[in-house]
Amino acid sequence: MSELLAIDCGQSGSRARLMSAGRTVSETEYGPVFTQSALEPQLAELIGRAAGDLPEGTENLTVAVGSSGWSDDAEPAEVGRLVDSDRVSEVILAHDSVTSYLGALAQNAEGGASDVSLGAVVASGTGVVTLGVGEHRVARVDGWGYLFGDAGSGFWIGRAAIDAVLRAYDGRGPRTALTERVTSEFPDLSTLYLQVQADPGKVSRVARYARITAELAAEDPVAAGICRDAGHTLADSVLAALRVVGLTEQSATRTPAPAVTRAVGTPSVARVGKVFGSEVVRQAFDEHLTRTVPGVRIVEHPGTALDGAGRLAGLPVTSALYPAVRRVGVRPITG
Repeated sequence: MSELLAIDCGQSGSRARLMSAGRTVSETEYGPVFTQSALEPQLAELIGRAAGDLPEGTENLTVAVGSSGWSDDAEPAEVGRLVDSDRVSEVILAHDSVTSYLGALAQNAEGGASDVSLGAVVASGTGVVTLGVGEHRVARVDGWGYLFGDAGSGFWIGRAAIDAVLRAYDGRGPRTALTERVTSEFPDLSTLYLQVQADPGKVSRVARYARITAELAAEDPVAAGICRDAGHTLADSVLAALRVVGLTEQSATRTPAPAVTRAVGTPSVARVGKVFGSEVVRQAFDEHLTRTVPGVRIVEHPGTALDGAGRLAGLPVTSALYPAVRRVGVRPITG
């Protein structure tokens, strides 16, 4: 019987889920992908390893992968060529913004198809990306990596926290409870930047301070301000995505006041990822979004990117998302 192996690849870790007849059989965790290096060999190695870890008798697998860092310039055929497994017959590949969207705003329909709602999904973990899907258009917002983007991500929050600590250390900013937490790892703040810059795992290392910032937000004004800024920034990305795909419009007013933004229909918006575990981030996001576009529907408790990877195979050709998904057959390496 044909089975599906869904894989969600992120910068902090990866997860694989074996599915049969739409039901979960098993789940396994793996290491991260490194977006600063070529993704094709990393994905092929992970696919081969995950397929090899499955029970005896597993064969004719379709593997559906959503990965951070996947781009239009990537080579799906290279992934298929490098997969060393006689259990895999086909690989489906997409950016993790697509699988986050399908996990949050799609439902399994009859015949294995996926019923996709129109709207936007913002996924904020170590990095962040927002995807807007309209009737005929798709817009990806941010996801530009820790150097040039990922605004509102775990790294962005962690960096802001460390920046606040260093500002307090210099006398350029207010005191903050974040200092005690940072100095527990870096007793000599004057060498912190050297240690972090030299660390190959610097992105996830800095991003870990997002959780600490969220924990302190209830008692520390600096931490609370960082979390609120993250929420507003993430909402701005969603607003941009909705505007680009035609799910909001501006209505002129008869006064000198700015034009009013209103929803076209009832766009659905989902916020996923560990950053939204912070109540302060969530509240700031919701308030900014619904104040700017009152007609938006925020979806609570959405599914995950791993759920979305499991829906890639059923994505209908009529969906605006369909061109963003690539399929490739696998010929196992021999000799």
